[in-house]
Amino acid sequence: MGDVANNLTFMMTSMFLMVYMTDIAGVSAGVAGTIYGVTKIWAGVADLIAGQTVDRTNTRWGRLRPWLLFGSTPLAIVFVLLFSVPAGLSPALTIAWIFLLDAIFQLAYSFVNIPYGSLASAMTQDPVDRSKLSGARSIAASLSGVALSAVVAPQFQDTTGDGVRLQFTLTTAALGLVAVVLYLICFKNTKEVVPRSATPISLKRTLRMIRKNQPLLVLCLAAFFLLASMFMMNAVAMYYARYILGNAGWYTFLTLAQAVGTVLIASLVPGITTRYGKRNGYIGAAAITVLAFVLIYLVPSGSLPMAIVAWLAFGVGTGGTNALMFSMQADTVDYGEWKTGVRAEGGSYSILSFIRKVGQGVGGWAGAALIGAYGYAAQADVQDATAQQGIRLATGLVPAGIAVLAGVVMIWYTLNVDTHRAIVRDLNVRRSEGAISSTFGVDSSRVRSEELGDTRDLLLRPRSRGTLPVVTIFEREGAGATDIGPAVAEKLGVKYVAQKFSSDQVAGVTTHALTSDTAFDRWLRAVSYTGTQDADMARAIDFAEDHVVAETNRRELLKLAENGAVIAGRNGALVLGRAVGSLHVRLTAPIEKRIERVMSKTGLSAAEAERRIAVEDRVRAEMSRNLYQWDPHTDEYYDLVINTGTVTYAQVVDMIVGYYRSKYPEADSSAPTSTPPPST
Repeated sequence: MGDVANNLTFMMTSMFLMVYMTDIAGVSAGVAGTIYGVTKIWAGVADLIAGQTVDRTNTRWGRLRPWLLFGSTPLAIVFVLLFSVPAGLSPALTIAWIFLLDAIFQLAYSFVNIPYGSLASAMTQDPVDRSKLSGARSIAASLSGVALSAVVAPQFQDTTGDGVRLQFTLTTAALGLVAVVLYLICFKNTKEVVPRSATPISLKRTLRMIRKNQPLLVLCLAAFFLLASMFMMNAVAMYYARYILGNAGWYTFLTLAQAVGTVLIASLVPGITTRYGKRNGYIGAAAITVLAFVLIYLVPSGSLPMAIVAWLAFGVGTGGTNALMFSMQADTVDYGEWKTGVRAEGGSYSILSFIRKVGQGVGGWAGAALIGAYGYAAQADVQDATAQQGIRLATGLVPAGIAVLAGVVMIWYTLNVDTHRAIVRDLNVRRSEGAISSTFGVDSSRVRSEELGDTRDLLLRPRSRGTLPVVTIFEREGAGATDIGPAVAEKLGVKYVAQKFSSDQVAGVTTHALTSDTAFDRWLRAVSYTGTQDADMARAIDFAEDHVVAETNRRELLKLAENGAVIAGRNGALVLGRAVGSLHVRLTAPIEKRIERVMSKTGLSAAEAERRIAVEDRVRAEMSRNLYQWDPHTDEYYDLVINTGTVTYAQVVDMIVGYYRSKYPEADSSAPTSTPPPST
């Protein structure tokens, strides 16, 4: 509901303000484009101002929700006034009215949108749940844009009637009222339960990082060109519907086709990333965007079906680039930390957000300037051939050329999958070293030992205290870790640490909860941040919170492993991958055997047990990818991968213990002896 409220105002100004200025308020296309461009760039500054202010807020309602309560009504009032230019004003006063109110609107919108976009991270730390919330935002944004165009676009078919100004005042008043009601419902039915833990944006830290972050600079430049092309077309698309297709009301069908294309590609982006890589996927999506612009230029006058095809392709191309842009942005944060030692999610995303807003402004200004140069006649029933050619160029060929630049620039984006994977591994080691160093108050150089020949060189405790057994176990649900892990711990004489979110906990709730991860839930997670064009800072907060959760887990793991332990799950194989004295095990078994075991433990039916296994395996892997950018089902992270379906649990325990003792004979003798290990 909050995203619908946001888009009733944001999309109204993005899609219809330009044509309102020229065809109702009587401002020339060139001046209208200048206002549009300047206020969009100002919107990027307003986001930074709002972000800094919101960070310092603390009330009895929370830190974010009060802005929905107190900021929504001023936003709605300014929104209505923006589309209520009085008749009879001089040209200079008309320009001043629109410019000042649009600037105030952008500021008011930032003070509602920034806290609203951060709200999901304050509601839950579960990255899977946050992905679902973000997916819901994307769908709401797409659908509200379609609904808005259905209501507003037909009103531009005749802009010369006596009551047209009052009509727009009443329309925006109704939209503003609906938006306020939705904001208040959102305020009332959400709760901030997660304290803010992300690092505040620091301009100094950001500039220090960005100077040496070549992938981020390339991504920002590509984003500038891409957003310029998109908003050049968006700003003048209503002119296209009215004068090229011949019916302003048909704009609704175009926005619907774009929304369908955006949502369609969102479901495919994970597969595209896996198969082709993010950079190649982005270039491919940009190529589809270029093709869409060319098709838009070539659509014959009055041909709605071909225009729908073109806008569908436009949605596919821009939806793909948008999704991949945010994904690559997350990778550049890791690169910046690896290169400079400075991690700046908020600063990195704020830079991208500002560049995107500049691109929006420049694109909108260029579109209006182009149609003005080709002789666009405001409020005319028809446009001559020259003016129509200007509209075609502004929605087709010129944006296509700019989008080509967005794709070409990405050739210099060198942060591929293999490079990022190596960076993440190196960062993991550095972070663990730093956590141990700060725990023991020693220089980080003393945390490393000479490599022992098995890539284990991270000391979990001072050498003087010996080496204690550390075994991590990760399983496919039903492979037996809850039985095998404690037995291994007993034989090695160390404690057993269960998974943080255990299967037993899940089994204690209702059967419905065990099987509630529906195809729709998975689809929602897949479309996160694809339908929204204004979610930069929300993504920054989510990514920062993921990092905080991951680092909290890292410190907990290092503390648990300090005196030896057998640890289930918790991404132990990655975090403790280089720990001296560690052994990493993955357990699996045939699906039939795992279903049988889950049925025996929980009393579920075969179908419910199979469903639970699928949910457990998928969601745990999703959380690992979100928090640590790794797949826990990758065999190369483990010393042992055991099929527990062909041997007994006791034999598996003996395998793990025997392998550990042969690999680390010195660790066994230094293990605690308060509970003597049973004879093998």
